[in-house]
Amino acid sequence: MISIKEKSVVLFQGDSVTDCRRNRNDEYDLGNSYVKIVGKYLRKNNVQVINRAISGNKVNDLLTRFQKDFVDCKPNYIFILIGVNDTWHNYPNQKATNVFKEEYDLLLKKIKDEISVPVVILEPFIIGYKEEYTCMRGDLLTKVDEIRKLAKKYHCEYIAFENDFATVLIHEDEELYSIEGIHPLEKGYKLMAKKIIKNIKTIK
Repeated sequence: MISIKEKSVVLFQGDSVTDCRRNRNDEYDLGNSYVKIVGKYLRKNNVQVINRAISGNKVNDLLTRFQKDFVDCKPNYIFILIGVNDTWHNYPNQKATNVFKEEYDLLLKKIKDEISVPVVILEPFIIGYKEEYTCMRGDLLTKVDEIRKLAKKYHCEYIAFENDFATVLIHEDEELYSIEGIHPLEKGYKLMAKKIIKNIKTIK
């Protein structure tokens, strides 16, 4: 359970799964992803929510914009969903897992050293079981193993979605949740938001 204080600032970071067409000219726009749903819940509880995710980003992109889009936002809590592009954009020659691990480790170390706020890691995922996802999922899972180790190392809260999608897809068509396995549709975002909210407690 993640305890979030009223009047605090919550920053969401990541790639297109989090960005989801947010308006870059409106610093308060949350886009149309799970952040919009979670943000509505948090704002009702007097919490400021910021989305600084950028479509196409990989871990090293978060490092590149660390000062502007992490430090300068002055967050009290940070949610990070990153990693699927490090597999997808490089497929079939995915970025080596050891390089990915080093970059993610450096990101979490910088947050600890320069911002020193609680971090919630949202585990990257692939939705569905089409044959073409098999190799990508295998590569992503090797990266997920390293993310889990880093979450433990840096004492991060951790939320995973893979099993939640797997459960609903036993009974429902995967294309109700994502067309190409990477970007959730509305039902997919609602599933994510529901789990995140379930793991949040706002306190005065």
